[in-house]
Amino acid sequence: MKNNINNHKKLSTIIGLIVGIILLYVFLPNKNVKLNLEDFALDENTKTYRASIENKKIHCSDLKDISSCIKGYKAENKNYPVVVWLGNSQLHAINQYKKGDNTAALHIHKYLKGLNFYSLTFSQPNANLQEHYLLFAYLLDQFKINTLILPIVFDDLREDQIRSNIISILNYQNSFKRIEKSLSGKRIISKNNQKDLAGNEINIIEDTIQNNFENFIDDKLGNIWPLWMQRDSLIGQLYGNLYLLRNSIFGIKATTTRKIIKGRYANNINALKDILSLAIENEVNVIVYIPPIRNDIKIPYNISQYVNFKHEISEITKHYETNFANLENLIPAKLWGKKASTSLKKEEEVDFMHFQAEGHNLLAKAIFLEFKKILKLSE
Repeated sequence: MKNNINNHKKLSTIIGLIVGIILLYVFLPNKNVKLNLEDFALDENTKTYRASIENKKIHCSDLKDISSCIKGYKAENKNYPVVVWLGNSQLHAINQYKKGDNTAALHIHKYLKGLNFYSLTFSQPNANLQEHYLLFAYLLDQFKINTLILPIVFDDLREDQIRSNIISILNYQNSFKRIEKSLSGKRIISKNNQKDLAGNEINIIEDTIQNNFENFIDDKLGNIWPLWMQRDSLIGQLYGNLYLLRNSIFGIKATTTRKIIKGRYANNINALKDILSLAIENEVNVIVYIPPIRNDIKIPYNISQYVNFKHEISEITKHYETNFANLENLIPAKLWGKKASTSLKKEEEVDFMHFQAEGHNLLAKAIFLEFKKILKLSE
């Protein structure tokens, strides 16, 4: 009886997947276009760029490519103390991109290398502090971290979901143990139905019924149906179109005022406190900063909430005796640009998050100054 139920579930899964992909294909506006979700909100002149030096990756995203940055560091073979910079798309997007432009991640790596430190940057679009918490817990097991650089983006405190390439960190026993007793950790674990992870790195155990079944589907459907291999792009296109449609219906655009979502805000603030506690526990210096935002026009935030937010972050860093910098006015208006429409309309919109290459250079210099303050305090 149990086998019959399992077989029915498998058959239902296959039928659902096939129907879903067919519907995506039928309604896809341009079947020759592959959508990179990470680049979706960026203008064609705003390029995603994650730096490498001497064929060593120094800027990655999450668990899907994190091994490249770790291998690059280990290949250096000089035992440099590591500086980790976490952030959102501001760190990997260059507005008005021109050939040869570089990001702040590359500049800070060069500056710190001169002081015998090795920096690695990890960024995801709209990254929230709960994701940063998990990633920091994971990275603590990969190398000795000297300093964590952490931007607190007001808009990203409206985010509460943890992407799959980060939530899978819970499958690593050491990372799980680092966060399981904290307020944020308990909530994340409970929300994602994680239970006893007694064993070592269970995410790499492939000999299970589910994994064998998934591998079978990928292998067979990939061979007989080329469209199957494009399913991520098709799903991305569907979500992208729904995103544009939603914004058009509700009149949402880049300049629309975003207010705090109280529950999500509280979850992220708790994650910040847990990050700072974890840093203290592991003797990691932290640079917390308010990131640059375009300031020549009204920012898309509820101003009183934004002011209170900055004050709260400042007070939290004082409580944890953490280095804090407000860099919101660092980048001049001329170094910002526009981005593609966030609705079905074709007009470009003001970009409050991404700046030109010179802005990246200014950001790296500002962070380097904050880092040197830490060196003086620790001497």
